[in-house]
Amino acid sequence: MNANSIARFVDIAIKMVDSSGPVILDYFRKNLPFEKKDDQSPVTQADQEVETLLLNILDRELPEHGVLGEEYGSKGIEEEYVWVIDPIDGTRAFINGIPLFGTLIALTHNGIPILGVIDHPALGERWLGIDGAPTLHWGRGNSGSPVKTRACQSLSSAMLCSTSPDMFSEEEKNKFDRISKAVCDTRFGTDCYAYSMIASGQTDLVVEAGMYPYDYLAHAVIVTGAGGVISDWQGKPLNLKSTGTVVAAGDQKIHTETLKLLSAL
Repeated sequence: MNANSIARFVDIAIKMVDSSGPVILDYFRKNLPFEKKDDQSPVTQADQEVETLLLNILDRELPEHGVLGEEYGSKGIEEEYVWVIDPIDGTRAFINGIPLFGTLIALTHNGIPILGVIDHPALGERWLGIDGAPTLHWGRGNSGSPVKTRACQSLSSAMLCSTSPDMFSEEEKNKFDRISKAVCDTRFGTDCYAYSMIASGQTDLVVEAGMYPYDYLAHAVIVTGAGGVISDWQGKPLNLKSTGTVVAAGDQKIHTETLKLLSAL
């Protein structure tokens, strides 16, 4: 893997979200009908159409690469390079007209995330992470500007975000509640935007569970490239085969404190 390869992969990832954003916005706030999948999460025509669009781009540009998508499963998952895509992360927000949803694109090399994009088309914001490079942000006056997480001295002063209390099993919820009681404030309903806000130094901590690789692998590169720390609940780095639990923090101290509380009996 060389700089030219990475540059090409970045160009393709940007092409993907440049193409998907307008399609998503054409459907946004149109009172779309939706169906429930086997896991009871909603899916719309927009989710399916956008994933098909992204898969077609990858098939044209990089047919030798594997792919894992939320709506249509995997192909070539054992390949050296695998793209991991979530066409609309936060479909519940999307169908309720809430603009915090995003398109998530990640590229893994031998299962390890090396590139991540979070694109929020309704907000006009985008974050790009490349392994070993600073995370960049577009939108709100920025045009590919580096972002940085913020310092936080203790859990008691930390702001905590999570998508929903319903994403946890009973045991996981008990552990999450320990964290929620220890922090300054807890906010639900943030979806993937919480990870963007960690990267940009606007919040401190995300704790989630019941996740799939397409829910977290883009975040792994973006949070790390902004100076943050992200892992599963055991402190292990995230990869294609992670357990689906996630702790992301802007400050190493907060990450360490959170892991201690999660592991307490």
